[in-house]
Amino acid sequence: MPLASLVWDAQPAGATAVALVMHGGAVEGHEPNRPWSHNVARLVPFARALRRVPGPLAVARLRFRVRGWNGDAMPVEDARWALEQVRAAYPGVPIALVGHSMGGRVALHVGEDPDVRLVVGLAPWVEPGDPQPGEGTRTVLLHGDRDVICSLARTRTAVEQMQARGLDASLVRVARADHAMLVRARLWPALVTEVVEATFARELGSSREPRSGPIGAVVARVVHDGGVIIDI
Repeated sequence: MPLASLVWDAQPAGATAVALVMHGGAVEGHEPNRPWSHNVARLVPFARALRRVPGPLAVARLRFRVRGWNGDAMPVEDARWALEQVRAAYPGVPIALVGHSMGGRVALHVGEDPDVRLVVGLAPWVEPGDPQPGEGTRTVLLHGDRDVICSLARTRTAVEQMQARGLDASLVRVARADHAMLVRARLWPALVTEVVEATFARELGSSREPRSGPIGAVVARVVHDGGVIIDI
């Protein structure tokens, strides 16, 4: 059985926040993930974008052992292992989880971890009855309105359920965007980095003015309104 692995893209000695990036996968599949696997490589630009966030932000990418969920939530085990590695490197530091597709589902499953303060799901795979992050964690799900792989409707339902419980949960619907995030490709990492920086502004010592234009307007609503459903 292959092993999960953690790659650090940024590991400052005095990091005050950590972003853990998790790639997508499939419903079934026992083939090992490789660094060059397309589902793994698709998240590299996001890690590189996060590395440029001002301030002492550590950035790590988790590579799941195998491609599939396989009915037993094996990727969730990998994520819990990765969180322990992050904690060992940076005890007590708040964590942002950034997951695409299956990685988004994993992020929702482990979002209740006490050190996780932010869950960002990119075109997340959401199933009814899946666990959801609780109080003290901001959840932001980004989903393209032309995604034919994972259901935007299920993502919206999950956000509405969290909002009904009084949780800080938002849905950003990305117009004309697909599941692979190749349409409007620059928008996705821009939204992620802005949400991470704004959420951890105090920890990162960020005093940068909000980005102008549609991205800044969306991020301001997400961060300050305590949960919205908004289009971009």
